[in-house]
Amino acid sequence: MRNCLVCPLVGIFALLALSGAARAQLVTPRTLPVFQDEQFDIYPTSRPGLAGVSIALDDTLADPFTNPAKATRLRGVTIIGAPYSHAVSDRKGGGRTLPIGLVASNGRWSGVALGAIQQLDRAGVAQFNAPSSKRTASNQYITASLARRTTDGLSIGASGYRASLGAMDGVDLLYAGADRIEQEGSVTDVRIGAVQEWAPGHALELVVLHNSTNMTHDVHYTDFFFNQQTRVATTTSRSEVNPDRTQIWGVHTEYTQPVGSEGWRLGALATANHLLHPKIPNYSLQNLPRDPGTTTAFNLGFGAAHIGGATTFALDVIAEPMTSDTYAEAAAPVTAAGGAQIPVGGKTVENAFIFSNSRIRVGVGHDFITESAKHGGLTLNLGLAVYSISYRLTQRNNLLNTVRKQNEGWAEWTPQLGLRYRSRELELSYAYMRNCGNESCAPMGDRVTLQGAAVSSGGIIAAPSSPLFLRSGQETSHRLTIAIPVR
Repeated sequence: MRNCLVCPLVGIFALLALSGAARAQLVTPRTLPVFQDEQFDIYPTSRPGLAGVSIALDDTLADPFTNPAKATRLRGVTIIGAPYSHAVSDRKGGGRTLPIGLVASNGRWSGVALGAIQQLDRAGVAQFNAPSSKRTASNQYITASLARRTTDGLSIGASGYRASLGAMDGVDLLYAGADRIEQEGSVTDVRIGAVQEWAPGHALELVVLHNSTNMTHDVHYTDFFFNQQTRVATTTSRSEVNPDRTQIWGVHTEYTQPVGSEGWRLGALATANHLLHPKIPNYSLQNLPRDPGTTTAFNLGFGAAHIGGATTFALDVIAEPMTSDTYAEAAAPVTAAGGAQIPVGGKTVENAFIFSNSRIRVGVGHDFITESAKHGGLTLNLGLAVYSISYRLTQRNNLLNTVRKQNEGWAEWTPQLGLRYRSRELELSYAYMRNCGNESCAPMGDRVTLQGAAVSSGGIIAAPSSPLFLRSGQETSHRLTIAIPVR
């Protein structure tokens, strides 16, 4: 049984699934600074570099993947390619991804299909002398949606998504002392969406979703032992199998409308998610046979956008309150301090998290060359996203009859830049993103400066028994999107 006063981590690994475009619909807890979003960000965008602002600003390429009913806003047939690469400093992960998609519309029916092949770099592996199976892993993604528009401005759609995964970013960092970690599993997502539109520009949307993570971590260790009497050193090998199971049910709604006659739009969103964690990985040397939990998460957001002349401005402000409760169960009857008996299945440790997270995204773009029949249009976009994570942990140890509290919090700053060229024959865009994590955005040689002594988390939910000092590093990505209309 795990000793929660010794183990640096006790608890659960939460899903950070799907792309950044789908974050509004999926609200998941994070308590450790590990990057995972870029791995799943396979979707194209028509607004590169605007930091993902989306509440009051439409994104014609990305919107059908968050709400399948929005596919009816597209016209004709378009082939899309969106290759990108991402990397985390200090060899903490990264990879290369090639998504290829097709958008088609005929009458009242519209559909979207996209597939991607991905090669991930495993964290902490010296690339020059390691076999390929230890250096990289392969993932495959596929998603498709179908939507229909009715005569009264109502669109209804459904979508399915599946990722077959040989690895997830960041997992290699969470098993200290492991020689090898073999990952295998899948992430699936099913959505039903609806959009009701009124003239001029009023829209109300609704999305109902179910998301499932089913991963297995086969962790291998080599233990060294030195016999003081014989003066002989020996090694033994062992392995632990850690399943990662998470089920998410969610509902999401948004409303947008124009305001005045100067090109302003306002919007609001609300999301509710319930996460069930029937089995959570154990990131310590001692395995705990049972550690389920649940999370209830919400977000409430406001957005504003202005398109006037050659300049576009957009802002999103989102609050993400959530609570998470996890616990350890006794595998055998045990006597607690004071003589109380804890039966099989009784709670030995209880963790209660209260999160007060928030997001701010702001972007501005300017058209330097106006699109015309003879010449294409060129747009420069700049954006900044800030994600503030703050939580309070209350941990009750029923074996020792103790209660402790811990507060953690930090902010992740992500500046972005994008260029977009569009004409009747082609749309081409480039986006650069840099997520500074829980560190400074200013590099110091090959490493970066840590702001603050006690570092909190980001990307995972685990119950730390002491202040966290895990450095996230910095994550950068380069993304190219090509959209070619066929007809």
